[in-house]
Parts: sequence; C-alpha cells; structure tokens
Amino acid sequence: MAPYAASMLGLHLRLDAADVSRLTDNEEDLADILEEFEEDEQLFDRACQTDRAWEPIHNALAPDGEDDEWPARGVIGGARTLHEDDDIWVTHSSPDEVEEIARWLEAFGDDDFHRAYTGMPEELRGPGHGPEEESYALESLADLRSFYLEAAAERRHVIFTTYG
Repeated sequence: MAPYAASMLGLHLRLDAADVSRLTDNEEDLADILEEFEEDEQLFDRACQTDRAWEPIHNALAPDGEDDEWPARGVIGGARTLHEDDDIWVTHSSPDEVEEIARWLEAFGDDDFHRAYTGMPEELRGPGHGPEEESYALESLADLRSFYLEAAAERRHVIFTTYG
C-alpha cells in the first residue's frame, strides 16, 4: 500500500458484475468511472463512507498489508488491488470474498478491534492515534459490518477506493 495523504477519504461501493467489468476493462479511465459511480445517487446510497477512518481500521486489522491474514486484510484492502499510486488506491472483492469478509466481521467484536488498534505498530500510528480516533474508527467499522452483510446478501462485488 502506498503512503497516502492524511486527507484521503475512503469509500466502499457495492457493485454488480457489469460495473466491476467497466473498472477492470478500462484501467486508463478508472478515476473517471469511479467519479461517475460516486455521482450516481443509487450507487452512492448503497455505499459506505469510511472517510478518514479507513486508514486506522486498515492499519489495525492488516498492519502487514497484503501479507496479513485473510479475510481481515480484505475489509479495506480487498482481495486484490486494481490500481495503486500516490493519488488513489482501488481494491476489489468478489461476491464469494465479500461473504467471507462479512462472516469474519460478524465475529470480530469491538474488544477485538480495541486489541488490534492498541497493538498497532508505532510506525503505522498517525498523529491522531488514541481514544478519539479509535472511537471514530469503531463507528465506521460498525457501518462496514452492516455494509458487508448487505453486500453479501445481495451477492455484490465490493470496491474500496480512496479519494479526495
């Protein structure tokens, strides 16, 4: 995972196979397609905005990034990276992978997150690391639990992207 500006916001989108194909078949237009999705009211209503909480969630659940255990690393990092540079990170999980993440999140409680967050390596801790950031991240994690359960029930793909 590339280092991202602290101002980058996180967004999870529930998409069907046709929308995912548009992304995977048009990497040169990826940013434009994502912007189109973000402006689509129907898609955005089913999205989960993690704002700036995505980074402490990811760093707590998957401090080793892609080398971490599945499905913990998939909550933010997805099953695969579609695009990554200094400006944007886009990941993808298929419907089967979304189901695995949803089941894992259902069993992963707030106490589990507290242990992961407080055990986060020093080098991954941002300047806001502490009780307020943990509480903020926990709120987004609760939203992600619901989001993934709904996405799994709908058999949707999940795309995570940073923007801003």
